[in-house]
Amino acid sequence: MLQGIRKLCCELLDLKDAVENLCGNVRTKYLAFLRISEEVVEMKHELTEMQKHISSQGLLVQDLVTGVCSELEDWNKSCGLNDVAEKNPQVSEEQDLTLSELHNQRMILLDNIDVLLAEHKVEEAVEALVVEERKYPELKGSADSLSEEANSYRLAFLERKAKAEGQLVELVKQPLVNIAERRRALSCLIKLGKGPSAHQLLLKSFRDHLQKSIDVFLPSSSFCPRIFSATLAKLVFSSISATIKESGLIFGDNPAYTNRVVQWAEWEIEFFIHLVKENAPSSETVSALHAACICIQASLSYCSLLESQGLKLSKLLLVLLRPYIEEVLELNYRRARKAVLNLVESEENLPVSPRFVSPLSAFATSSDDALIDNGLRFMYIIDISSMLLPAVARVAFYGLPSDVEEFVFVHIRHDGGDERDAATAAA
Repeated sequence: MLQGIRKLCCELLDLKDAVENLCGNVRTKYLAFLRISEEVVEMKHELTEMQKHISSQGLLVQDLVTGVCSELEDWNKSCGLNDVAEKNPQVSEEQDLTLSELHNQRMILLDNIDVLLAEHKVEEAVEALVVEERKYPELKGSADSLSEEANSYRLAFLERKAKAEGQLVELVKQPLVNIAERRRALSCLIKLGKGPSAHQLLLKSFRDHLQKSIDVFLPSSSFCPRIFSATLAKLVFSSISATIKESGLIFGDNPAYTNRVVQWAEWEIEFFIHLVKENAPSSETVSALHAACICIQASLSYCSLLESQGLKLSKLLLVLLRPYIEEVLELNYRRARKAVLNLVESEENLPVSPRFVSPLSAFATSSDDALIDNGLRFMYIIDISSMLLPAVARVAFYGLPSDVEEFVFVHIRHDGGDERDAATAAA
């Protein structure tokens, strides 16, 4: 029995040693794995840097060879070696060798550009394309004056240029692209000679972003109809302001691009007015009148801010808003006039509103029911007028054209006599 226990203890001790050795081996191998992983990451980074270095060195060697070939050609022409080449076949062979090297360098350049485009390093590819175009202006011209080999290289070069342009366009069109990446992509398109297309992409980018913001906001317009137009104006005019700033930073003060921004802003203003009319409350309600006042106030305030950026849109805004404002004022005026006349002509007793109890307390001891009823009618007329006239005054104050103001106040002077007579009769 005792020997069995000792044997069991020995086996347990051996098992313990084996487990400890196993744990030590696992820990050692785990640390070795971590160290190897770090070395792999470092090696990957070094390989990337080496690849960039090789690409830059290749471009440098190509530039050097191209410059040397150009100088050799100039030197040959100045020394009259063309005549010597006809007499000396060895010189002709050297010239053929130089042309072969130039061809090889061009193929290397095209391969490098293909690699950069495959790795989506489009900015580096654009720089290489621009440098090559500066060295050989005939790449931008026609193929009439070029040899067959030179024209073949020109077509291959233009094909790479089109690929680079396509990648830049796709980058700008991505919905999640940040401002810095979009700005760099548009700058590369300008370097490739695609300034008008780049500017059109910029305007479309801001238009798409504005449309998404409006689509998110429109469902909530029914909850706040009075301030809907002010919030919508903030979205539209903020987008216009940001577009002006971005266009100035990328394209400068070029009149052609500035005119395009102005035209685009005018289209956005027309779209803004359309949305205001489409989502505003019914034109004959007081809410529509207040919403129109807030729309004019907010829109003209934003227009004054845009004037500091050189963009004047207030006149266009007022011209587009005029039919809508006229309709709202006309229908509200008719509604108020009809309510006043119906109130005066009605012979039924009016219910006493809680807010009229205090003004009528002075007549509480009077037994003249007609006096109290007429006083109540007079207060209702004043209440109706108080909802209409301040809004009309705000519309006129915020810069509505003078002929529209005249339209409003002529109607008040012309037809307002009936209301004044009714109010006098009620009193």
